[in-house]
Amino acid sequence: MTPQARERLGRVAVWAPRILLGLTFMLSGWAKCVDPWGFVYKIEEYLTVWGLISAIPRELTLVCAVGLSIFEFLTGLALATGSLRRGAPVAATAIMAVMLPLSAYIAIANPVSDCGCFGDLWVISNTATLAKNIVLTALAIYLLVANRRAKPLYRPALQWLVLAMGGVYVLVLAVVGWQLQPVVDFRPYPVCSELLADMPEDEEFYIYEKDGSSERFTLDALPDSTWTFVERIGGEAVENSRLALFDAEGEEVTDEVLDTGGCALIIITVPEPGLDYLSRARMANEINDYAREHDMDMIAAVASSGDALERWYNIARPHFPVYSASDTSLKELVRGFQGLVLVCDGRIVLKRNFSYVSPEILEEDDPFGSLLNPSDGRVAVWLTGALAAGLVFLWLTDRLFGLKERKNRGKGND
Repeated sequence: MTPQARERLGRVAVWAPRILLGLTFMLSGWAKCVDPWGFVYKIEEYLTVWGLISAIPRELTLVCAVGLSIFEFLTGLALATGSLRRGAPVAATAIMAVMLPLSAYIAIANPVSDCGCFGDLWVISNTATLAKNIVLTALAIYLLVANRRAKPLYRPALQWLVLAMGGVYVLVLAVVGWQLQPVVDFRPYPVCSELLADMPEDEEFYIYEKDGSSERFTLDALPDSTWTFVERIGGEAVENSRLALFDAEGEEVTDEVLDTGGCALIIITVPEPGLDYLSRARMANEINDYAREHDMDMIAAVASSGDALERWYNIARPHFPVYSASDTSLKELVRGFQGLVLVCDGRIVLKRNFSYVSPEILEEDDPFGSLLNPSDGRVAVWLTGALAAGLVFLWLTDRLFGLKERKNRGKGND
């Protein structure tokens, strides 16, 4: 083998692990930054199993969730571009030093149905997660030794700019995902999908109860031990829609409430109407008045039932009907403590965090059409396109200056 061939083979032996490990880290961090609410829910699932849920405030959980997601994405970006050839493998190894033992514990003890490594983008089993992390750990350790054997895509002076651009990108994703809605929706109810979709045939479901409310789970996603098993259903077509609404008497009214044609607004809120919602209850009633004037229905769906639902109604004093639904289905429909969903002819048209809807919305000619709808995919295309264009521009600039420097050195040698 010629020296040139050995050199090329050596570069491939470094770049292949760089790209594989880097893209995996980027995908994992990106999926969690896109949906910070989902990652917070997953962390809280772990905390519930470990008995720490009441000891750690959600604000701290959010900071840790976003911080970890950004760090993971930037580590992957540095690896995939060959930047920070010393620091990037160290960061990757440090991440895997935590994630490998955690995945081993999850595979053995099975405290949660899935690790949440890729959010809702890609759900894999706990055993597959352990196998994946073993491979990633081996690649990270290999790059600790071999990463400096291949040059980076960008010169050192530009590498921090590359990471800064990537950091701004994922931070914007996280902020939009937390305050508005995820810019890419991997849940069962994305924008433009049918809200009332029947469950598949011949699939078994397990009913569990907790704190007076019951929910339906599949065999591969059973809840933790704090839930009480009630019954198993399945084996035939399930006629109820995935989103089930119940009135104060516990009767399901999903079809008669939502399958009426035209447009309808759904306010999604927390089990107890705290100060955050009460401060916007008047606005919700004003939106209801607007909806009635324009031949639109409006309802509220809350994760309460029985006496809790009646208490919610008495405290919030809504001018529109209020129904109960499972906490899980509401979290799948819209992220946030309070959500606003617009449905037209059975299809989801708009999803927004109601907490960040301006009171001046009703002064617009088309109030709901003027709202930014991040989950329709356009925001994701704009942001990702801007990052890709910036990285390509930096790479072309780097190549141009490198070419000029080589020409200048050649002239100096003449």
